[in-house]
Amino acid sequence: MSGVNNMAEKSPMAAVVFDIKKISEAIDKAANALVPKYEFPEPPEEIFKIFDYLPELFQDDSEKDYIDALSTAMQTSYENSLYQFAFMQYHMLFMTSIYFVLLKIYWLHEDETKKALYYLLKDHYTEFFGSGNTKDGKLYFGSFAAIGESEVFKILHIKGMDGDLEGELKKFVKQRNNYAHANGRLLLTSEEFFLEKITAFNRCIDRVFALIKNDMMAFYLNILTNPDFYNPDVRAYMDSDQQIQEEFVRAYSLSRYELNWFRKYRIDQMKDCEGYEYIKELHIALCQYYKSLQDDE
Repeated sequence: MSGVNNMAEKSPMAAVVFDIKKISEAIDKAANALVPKYEFPEPPEEIFKIFDYLPELFQDDSEKDYIDALSTAMQTSYENSLYQFAFMQYHMLFMTSIYFVLLKIYWLHEDETKKALYYLLKDHYTEFFGSGNTKDGKLYFGSFAAIGESEVFKILHIKGMDGDLEGELKKFVKQRNNYAHANGRLLLTSEEFFLEKITAFNRCIDRVFALIKNDMMAFYLNILTNPDFYNPDVRAYMDSDQQIQEEFVRAYSLSRYELNWFRKYRIDQMKDCEGYEYIKELHIALCQYYKSLQDDE
């Protein structure tokens, strides 16, 4: 006779416990058999490309929470084959990346940008810079949402945007508007068509960022050679990694796409600059930070 049976004969309570355990296991097994095992499709790489153009480090938690919420919503919509809604959420991420570009154009070309804003806003120009549309008295990426989406692209003409690119950008807005109407119809139900549209988004955002590449490279070199930035006796952080991440990447809302431009710069071209030892150290810190982002994937 087995040890379990011996235990059951000596202790009726043990037999009851044994039986309950067996019954519980049987119920769990039956329940699991009834529940369909559905695995969500693995999202394709295309829908994550947009994050290369968004800041790696945010100014505050609200910015990060906003991007995280859009990301979760887009992935959930895609996993449930709700491609029309995934498209709209991707478009919001796309527009956010555009707004960050516009913010950098404002930093780099303030006078020209203010003229463009005055042309676009006219009587509402002052409100644009008011407390209700700024953070701590400064413009932020969300400030540009106060301008009509089709009109806001005109600011990119400051950096030489051509009519073809402007037309592509406006077409995306028109498509989003069509999908957002409560007309009782699902117009985008094909995964293949959805991914075609996402690929078009990604090609377009490449072209937008290309407009600011030269300016951003010049800006990076100007920052590196500023004694207030490179000199360890006066800069905000003694540690070179912290200095790059906090005073450059976070401070200027830099994306992985932009960091890839900077890391390719041949820093030995600055060997005759004052403070070259520290400048080189900071450039290496940026390269290592970029590599860590790639390694985390």
